Amino acid sequence: MITVLFGGSRPEGNTAQITKYALEGLDYNWIDLTQYQFTPVRDLRHENEDIKTYSDDYKEIIDKVLESDTVIFASPVYWYSISASLKAFIDNWSETLIDPNYKDFKEKMAKIDFRLILVGGDCPKVKAKPCITQMKYTLDYIGAELKGYIIGTAERPGDIMKDAFALERAKEWNETLG
Repeated sequence: MITVLFGGSRPEGNTAQITKYALEGLDYNWIDLTQYQFTPVRDLRHENEDIKTYSDDYKEIIDKVLESDTVIFASPVYWYSISASLKAFIDNWSETLIDPNYKDFKEKMAKIDFRLILVGGDCPKVKAKPCITQMKYTLDYIGAELKGYIIGTAERPGDIMKDAFALERAKEWNETLG
């Protein structure tokens, strides 16, 4: 199963367009993270307490992620990073790491084919590189790997469909994921 964690503010914007292009004809689960609520992370690492309950939408989504074979993070580049909604979801992994109900969290995550799609308008093929490094380090920390990424250049609505390199990479993904 392929799951898309979409962090864009425009459901039909350039990031959504290139992601859907990469998955054309494939079955996938689209999760628009902007439609869910994530509470700030509770850091109990030094409190000798377990986290066993969640008062937001996080558990519903992490359970879907853990059932996935492939997870695609899809985000516009906002201030040289991923979107706040995607970052808020990932921040909650800190809680999962100490939740006794997810003792096998790292093992399950390590088996997932993680990929990243970023779209920006201000030289993203250069300025999005720190974002890619951020995601690689994040996944490394939990024993997983970023298997690939696409960086698209788009400023105005529909511009992504003019980025021949990004479209070619998306087509390659479609062939390998299908």
